[in-house]
Amino acid sequence: MPEQYYPKHNSEDMTTSLESLPNELWLLFMSFLTPINLYRALIGLNNRINCLIATMTSHLVLDTSQCANNSIRFSDMRQLLEGKDYWSKYLLSLIDTVRLTGTLASDVFCDQYRSPIEVPSMNTSFSILFPSLRRLYVTEEAIDTRSLSRIFLPLSKSLRFFHFSAKRFSMSCYFDILDTFTKHELSLTSMAFEVKNGCIRDDDSYKNYEWKKMYWSNTVHLSLFIERSNDLFVLLDPHVLPCLTHLCVTFIQHYDRYIGNYSSMENAINITSYLRSFQICHMSLENLLRFLLYVHMPLLENLTMIEIYDNTLNYLNDFQQYFKLKKNMPGLHPSSLRFLLRFPGELVYQWEKNRSFEWPFENTNIDYCLDEISLPWKVYCHSQLQTPEKKYSLIIFTRSTLNYHRTVHNYSFAMNIKQTSSIKWTCNYRDNSQQIFDSLTQFITTKELEIDDWMGTSLQNDSAKQVVFSSCFNQLRLNALRSLTFFDTGNTEKFLLKSQLRSFLQLILSSVPQLVKLTINWECIMNFDSALANGQFAASPLVSLRHLHLLHFTGRGRLDLSKLIDISILSKSLPQLTSLWTSGRNIYPDENLAKLIASIVTHFEQLTEFIINKGSNYRHLGVRGIELLRSQKQYMENFLRNIDKLRDSNRTSITWNHFTEFRIWL
Repeated sequence: MPEQYYPKHNSEDMTTSLESLPNELWLLFMSFLTPINLYRALIGLNNRINCLIATMTSHLVLDTSQCANNSIRFSDMRQLLEGKDYWSKYLLSLIDTVRLTGTLASDVFCDQYRSPIEVPSMNTSFSILFPSLRRLYVTEEAIDTRSLSRIFLPLSKSLRFFHFSAKRFSMSCYFDILDTFTKHELSLTSMAFEVKNGCIRDDDSYKNYEWKKMYWSNTVHLSLFIERSNDLFVLLDPHVLPCLTHLCVTFIQHYDRYIGNYSSMENAINITSYLRSFQICHMSLENLLRFLLYVHMPLLENLTMIEIYDNTLNYLNDFQQYFKLKKNMPGLHPSSLRFLLRFPGELVYQWEKNRSFEWPFENTNIDYCLDEISLPWKVYCHSQLQTPEKKYSLIIFTRSTLNYHRTVHNYSFAMNIKQTSSIKWTCNYRDNSQQIFDSLTQFITTKELEIDDWMGTSLQNDSAKQVVFSSCFNQLRLNALRSLTFFDTGNTEKFLLKSQLRSFLQLILSSVPQLVKLTINWECIMNFDSALANGQFAASPLVSLRHLHLLHFTGRGRLDLSKLIDISILSKSLPQLTSLWTSGRNIYPDENLAKLIASIVTHFEQLTEFIINKGSNYRHLGVRGIELLRSQKQYMENFLRNIDKLRDSNRTSITWNHFTEFRIWL
C-alpha cells in the first residue's frame, strides 16, 4: 500500500485560516463563551478580534445572582479580582453594570468577614474596581451600612444609577441606608430604594427620619418610601432635591393603622413645577386631594396613583372634578393618567347606582371590580366551626398597566387589572381542584408568583383535605413565570395533605418551562423524584431552573437525610441548576450531611454555589457544643476535600460561619 501523504501545517497557517473566517462565524463562536472565558481566551490577539468582542459585550454585566446565563465560578472570580493578567484588568475596566444579591460572589464585595476570596491588595471601592460602572443593583441580603461606605467612597464619577430592593420592610435597615447616602451626599442621577412588601413588622420601632438634612444635588429620578404626608413636602423642597424631575413615593403601610400628618400645606414651597413624572402609592384619598390642590405641575407628562384608599365615596366626585378641570396639570394627557382606588366592598351598590361618567377621559378606560381580601390569621384560628364573613374591596381603576406587588385571595379575584409582574396568592377555602386550575390560568403573564398563607377555619381546613386533585390539567402553561415561591412557611399541612401538595406541585412545575428560581418547603419536594421516575412528566419540567431554595420547618427532631429525594434522579430533572440553598430549621453537620453534599456536588454538573443552613445563628447545645461543632466541621471538610470536584482548594472554596452555615463555591 502506497504511503499516504498528509500536508503539514505550521502555526502561522492555522492562525491565518482561523482569522479568515467571516465575522458571522466568529460572533457565533463567541456567543457560546461567558464574558470571562471570552476575554481570557481572545482579548488582545489583534484589533479585529478586539472589535468583535466589543460588539458581543457592549454592555458588560457582572451578575452575582448565579441565576443569569453566565454563572461565576470561584476560580474565575479569583483570577478576575487578582488582576494579574491583561484580560482581567481590561474586563474590569469595561464592566458597566453590577448586581449584588446575597450570594457568595456578592460577599466578595460586600462582606470582608464572610468573603471566600482573600486578596490583600484588592481595594473594594467600586470607583477603583470598576472605573466604567454606570448601574448598580443591590438587594437587602447583600449589603449593610458598613459595606455601603466601603463600596461607594470615593464616589465613582461614572456611576449614574443605583437600585436597592428588599422583600420585606425593616425600618431601621431602610433608613440606615438612606442615612448613609445623606451623610456622604451620595447623589446619583437615578436612585431607587424599593421594598416589595411595604408593611412594617410589629417589632420595628418608629423612627422619625429627618428628611430636611438630605441634600441630593444631582438626583433626577428618585423612588423611596416615606411615613407621613408632611414628609412628601419636605422632599419637594428645592433645597433638598433641586434637580428632581421624576419622583415615585410610597407610603409605608402599618398593620392596622395609617400614620398621617394634617399640618398646613398652603405655604409649602416646592419643586413640583419641574416634575415630568410622578407616582404615589398607599395614600388616603383625602390626603391626596389636599396635596394636589396645593401643587402646580405644568410640565407633568405622566401621573400614576396606586392603592389610594378611603372608607367612603365622599371624595370621589372631587377627585373626578380635579382632573376634569386640569387646572394644575395642563400638560397631562388623559392616556398618561393611571390610578387604582380602593374602597370597602359594601360601597359597590352605591357606586353602581350613582356612578358618574364625568371623567376627564374616555368612559371605556375606567373599570371596577370586587376583590376578596384575606382576613387576619387570628380570625381563622378563633373561628373553629363558624365560617367568618367574607370581606371585599371595591377597586376602581384605569385600564392601563400598573406595575406593583399585588395580593389576591381565593378564586374570585379579577385579573382585568393590568398588573402582572408580581403576585401573592392566598387562600382559606376550596371546594374542588378545578378552582385551583382556573385560578392558575389567570397568571399566564405573571413573572413572579408567591403561593402562601393557605389556611382557614378548622371546618374549612378539614373540607379542603377531602378534595381530590384531577390529573387532566396538563394543558396549563405559565410561560412568563420566572420565579415561584411555593409555601415557604411550615403551616401548609393544616390545609393540604402531603398527597395534595404533591399533586399541586406537579401541576405547576409541568407548566413553567422558563422557571429560573424556586423557593419551596423541603417537605413539598421530598417525594417529587418518584413522580419523575414513574414517567408522570413527558419531559423534564425544570430545564431552565438555576436557583433552588429549600426551606426546612419540621419541628419533630432532625431531618432524616437518609429518606430524602434521590439526588441522581433530581439532578437529571434540574440539569442547569447553579445555586442551591437550604434554610429554616438547621441541618446538623454530621456524616449523613457530608454524604448528601458529596452526592449533590457530584451529580449536579453545573452547580456553582451550595449553601447549607443559610443565615444560621443557632448552635446545637449552645456554648457547650462549640468543640463538638468544630470537630464535626473539620470532619466534613476533610471528607469533602477527598472528592474530585472539591480537591483543589485553589479552584473551590469551603467555609463556615460561627454557627452551622456551610458554604461551598465551586
